[in-house]
Amino acid sequence: MTKLGQAQSWLQRANNKLDEARSQSKKFNYSESVSASQECIELSIKAIFSITEIEFVKEHRIKEGEFKKLLEKIPNDLKNIYNYPRIFLLSEFWSYFYITAKYGLEKLKIGSDKLFTNKEANLALEHAEECYYASNALYQKTPQKY
Repeated sequence: MTKLGQAQSWLQRANNKLDEARSQSKKFNYSESVSASQECIELSIKAIFSITEIEFVKEHRIKEGEFKKLLEKIPNDLKNIYNYPRIFLLSEFWSYFYITAKYGLEKLKIGSDKLFTNKEANLALEHAEECYYASNALYQKTPQKY
């Protein structure tokens, strides 16, 4: 599979996670919605790395130095439309909630369903959409090399 083929797969999975986040929010499952949004953000960024052909560490958090290399490869016209540095910030922000959205606060014995509200779910979804749209725009602009 080519890098663009991998990016396409990650974008499809990211889109699936967006759908899941919306669905879970409508069912009042806010922690599940936040978790799905966070995964969408992560998958969208992995797609950007594949599109730009930059290797990254397979962790839930992207290092700033790795993201800096990626930014240098984003076309200027897309930088004027999408705020790619902000995508890094959103990734950093939501990575802090990754474990908590899935498992809650285990030492305090508080489930994740007791921690997140509609406000967090909506914010996470808004941020996930922002990351997905920016990564998809980059994918659409890239010549397909299969």
